[in-house]
Amino acid sequence: MLLAVLGRLRLNLLRLFLLFCIIQLSTLYSQDNIIIEDNWDQTTDKLAHSTTSFGLYYTLRYFEFSKFEAFTAATFIGFSYEVYQINDPRETDSDFRGISIQDMGYNILGILSAYIFDKAITITKSNLRKYQTKNKNRKSTKYVLN
Repeated sequence: MLLAVLGRLRLNLLRLFLLFCIIQLSTLYSQDNIIIEDNWDQTTDKLAHSTTSFGLYYTLRYFEFSKFEAFTAATFIGFSYEVYQINDPRETDSDFRGISIQDMGYNILGILSAYIFDKAITITKSNLRKYQTKNKNRKSTKYVLN
């Protein structure tokens, strides 16, 4: 029952992200000069992009999304936010209204960092299980207290 609900939830989330991206892409192509001039310097904004993407990927993996689903959802959300910034009503400075390729790069960096971290944890857990299974019936007298 719970797995069926989670499956429907994932499908609905994916549909919602795709719909949002399609709507945002139509906005993207209807304007000129939307890619802003930015740099690769590590600023608070870039740090926020990478850590948010890292956290989003890892949170989705925690809730048992596949690696592909987590990667896709985190990428769509990061890209959607960049597209949203084209028409952000809170942004009064026109120099920052648009898409930053560098911000998207930092989003991908955060997601890849989370993927590598996830892979390392998976390998460590797998090796630990193998070691525990191998040494389950072995009695060591080396550290026994009398």
